[in-house]
Amino acid sequence: MTQQEFNDLSKRYLEGKTTEKEDNQLMDWFNTQPKQLPLPPFQSQKKEIEKRIWQNIQARIRPASNGLTIKMAWLVGIAACFVCGFSWLSTHKLPQDNNTTVLKNPEQVGIEMKNTTMIEQKVRLEDGTEIMLKQNSSIIYDKNYNKTKREVHLIGEAFFIVKRNVTKPFVVHTGDLTTEVLGTSFRIKHHQKANTIEVAVTTGKVSVYAEKSTRKSERNGVILTPNQRVVFDVVSKNMVPGIVEIPIPIAINEESPPQLIFKEASLEHVLEELSKLYGIEFMIANPNAKDCHITADLNGLSLFTQLELICKSIDATYEKRGTVVFIYGEGC
Repeated sequence: MTQQEFNDLSKRYLEGKTTEKEDNQLMDWFNTQPKQLPLPPFQSQKKEIEKRIWQNIQARIRPASNGLTIKMAWLVGIAACFVCGFSWLSTHKLPQDNNTTVLKNPEQVGIEMKNTTMIEQKVRLEDGTEIMLKQNSSIIYDKNYNKTKREVHLIGEAFFIVKRNVTKPFVVHTGDLTTEVLGTSFRIKHHQKANTIEVAVTTGKVSVYAEKSTRKSERNGVILTPNQRVVFDVVSKNMVPGIVEIPIPIAINEESPPQLIFKEASLEHVLEELSKLYGIEFMIANPNAKDCHITADLNGLSLFTQLELICKSIDATYEKRGTVVFIYGEGC
């Protein structure tokens, strides 16, 4: 493609007048360009073109449709190539304050997918992994995603349903925190005002660790299981494990759901049933309370409402301490 052909085609693209075939031509052209070309554009021109590209993309992906995720990924891929192309055309090193995203290797240019709508949007990656992206949140991944590894960068908040692949762990980088899984579902939320990152697990096991450790054997990290979470302090690098705000049952047979109806059952037995249902560990601080009798219908209630009813019936209290719930009482 000559410079004139490129100029004409890119102008028509920004005006929304290109065909799908011409869009593919642009993608192919940028993928085959060398690292540097002559005739650098002025910085002001580059900024204006980038701005118009993203405005055009947002206008085209805003309407909801069944093809939103695929279309969004494809359009943003085009935009990433545009920005990358302009970086190649410049003879000066440009500041990284635009939509060019460089991953671990400076040679790898990332593709960014940002949710600019008012509602949560689903992103489906090449390997079948699904990401529910919150408003104003972004996912960034290398153009060679899933070829040798599965690695993404998150800005904001998202819920992940990861396609299992034992040979390629799925890795999410959020600031200085890394979350690594084989196949599971979990949520990551970066609280920028509080300078914390929260990882909460719904299914499976998740490894969470701070990136900037001198040795792998000395990583500051935790292993999370369903209904567990960890809050990472960005400044102090401290990790505080705990239980999610609203635990959900981890294994339910829809045909025969568990019946949490107890009649003169021991406290120990009731807590064992709740532990199986939620995957949470319970500890009875006073052994004398283990045989206290519980008569209650706990169906349809949240876990902590269930615990409140149990404790009131035997004059006890409960306390969340890390990932364990302690029951305190004098006994019966």
